[in-house]
Formats: sequence, structure tokens, C-alpha cells
Amino acid sequence: MCNRIDTLLIGGGFFGYAQEIATALEARNRRVKWFEDRPATDTITKSLVRLAPALVAKKANTYFDGIIAQVRHEPIRDVLVIKGESLSVSSIHKLRAAFPQARFTLYFWDSYLNMPKDSTEKVPLFDSAFTFDPIDAQSDHRLRYRPLFFLDEYANLPEVSRDIDVLFFGTGHSDRFAVLNRLARALPQDVRFERLLYFPSRLIYAARHILYPSFWTAPRKEFIYKPLSKAAIKVLIARSKVIVDIERRVQNGLTMRTIEMLGAGKKLVTTNDKITGADFFSANNIAVIDRRHPKLDVTFLDSPYEPPHPNILRRYSLSGWLDEVLPNRY
Repeated sequence: MCNRIDTLLIGGGFFGYAQEIATALEARNRRVKWFEDRPATDTITKSLVRLAPALVAKKANTYFDGIIAQVRHEPIRDVLVIKGESLSVSSIHKLRAAFPQARFTLYFWDSYLNMPKDSTEKVPLFDSAFTFDPIDAQSDHRLRYRPLFFLDEYANLPEVSRDIDVLFFGTGHSDRFAVLNRLARALPQDVRFERLLYFPSRLIYAARHILYPSFWTAPRKEFIYKPLSKAAIKVLIARSKVIVDIERRVQNGLTMRTIEMLGAGKKLVTTNDKITGADFFSANNIAVIDRRHPKLDVTFLDSPYEPPHPNILRRYSLSGWLDEVLPNRY
């Protein structure tokens, strides 16, 4: 009886963060079962979920029916859905019918503009709904604004020499390649600027190279096609003075990278001007640049980092995120 599942977590793997949430909940004596929020995670299915959801709707509904059948007899007291990209309104109704005593919580770590059109219809089916996007929270008062979190490991980076002045690492989506080229031209020549742009496959690179003007001048060697390990990423961050963040144009929320650098105690250069309204914003630690005409004062690179108040760090840790999104009511 002690091994019965009490928390159902539905959310995309997203670089391991769903598993980290499950682990943190288990540390709070919760017994968690985690499922992807899509029926499959291959490139074709992920693309169809985003671009043509009707083509995978039947497959998705069957997938969630299977989840309900698998855990129907468990004493589920919390259902936490993170984004729920292919979770339909009808599947949510089925979940609520299967677990009528459970508390249902929704967290969007994406913006309405970048999610399925029925995302707004899902909100009233939950007891609580949160978003990382401040603009979505302002326009839809059913949503509570709650930024993302950092993992404890980012507050404990390895001790290495800081030989990189400016670092960018991330997926090569949207206009990132173009923005990074502009920033590189704006920096003094003696500034060491390292950038690692990742594509899941050379096929995706080839498609972007053909379809998107910002990639027409992007040589294949500028990208990596195998994701870096978490350990390698942490070493790169530790070696760097400043980290660059470039959000998608359709997003206003603070990226995971932004919050991770808060935990890591690293200076940040970002194209997201919404950060100036954050309770941890400091012009000494964070520089906002224009993605079309980026400029960076070199004194920003050399001035020492000013640590935020411990209460701020607590709030943006994973524990602080759980305290707000899924508070213990038992």
C-alpha cells in the first residue's frame, strides 16, 4: 500500500526537467508517475503536434486513455500538467472523471502564441493554472504569473578558471544565429565569445538553411548535432563570465536559461526586456540588448557580480517553484 501512486505528472521531457520535478516531489514523500504530454517523442510526431495537431489527435487521445487505464485504481490526489501540448479538452474531462477527488494544476512554460489554439480552453478545467508568460497572465486573468526555476546543481558549479568572457549555448531556432552574429560584431576583438548552437539533426539544419533567410549564410560547421551532457554544460557555465539569452520572438516569459543563471550567480545578457520587471533584476548583473542592434558596454563584463538576497534565490529554486505551484495541502 505504501507504494501506491498519489501524484500524476504529465509534461514533456524538456531536457530532463520533468524528471527533476518528479524527483523533487518524491523528496517530499510524494509517489509520482510521470508521463510525456505527447504520444511519442520522435521528430515527426513532435512536429505534427506543433504544426498539424489534428493529424495526431486520435493517437494522442488513445495515448491518454491508456494512461488513465494504467493508473485509474491509484489513489491520485494531485494531477500536475505542464504545458499538456497534445492533451485535449476531452482527455482532461476523462482525467477529471477518473480522479474526481484530485487537485488539478496546470503550468504553461510556453506562451499562448507558441502553443495549440485550444490551450485557452483547458484553463477552466483546472483548479489552478499558472504561466511563465507575464503578458499571457495580464490578458487572461485565470492564469497566475509564476516564472520558471533553477535546479540546485546550478548553485554548485565546479571550480574552474573563468577563461570565457561571453557564452551562448542553446537550440538554433528562430533568429538566434543572426542575433549572435550581430552581437559578435559589436564586441571588442579581444573578448572571447563562445557560442554553441544545437540542432537535433542535420536534416533539421538543412530545412532551416533552405526555408529561413537568417540561416542562408549559416555554414553547417557552426552548429553541433549532438546535445552536450549536463556535466559539460555546467563546466562551460563555470568557465564563463557572462551568459547570453535569446528568447523566441513569440515569448515574453523568462527562459529557463535566465533563471538558471540566477542560481549560478552568473551575469546575463538578454534580448528579453521583460526582465527589467523581475524582482531579481539588477543592471549590474543583467544587460538587456536589442536583438536587431545589440550593444554591450565592456565595463559590464568586468564589474563583479552582486549576489541577490537569499529569499530571492529560494523563490526561484525548484523547491520555491513547487511551494507555489503545488503547495502541500495534506
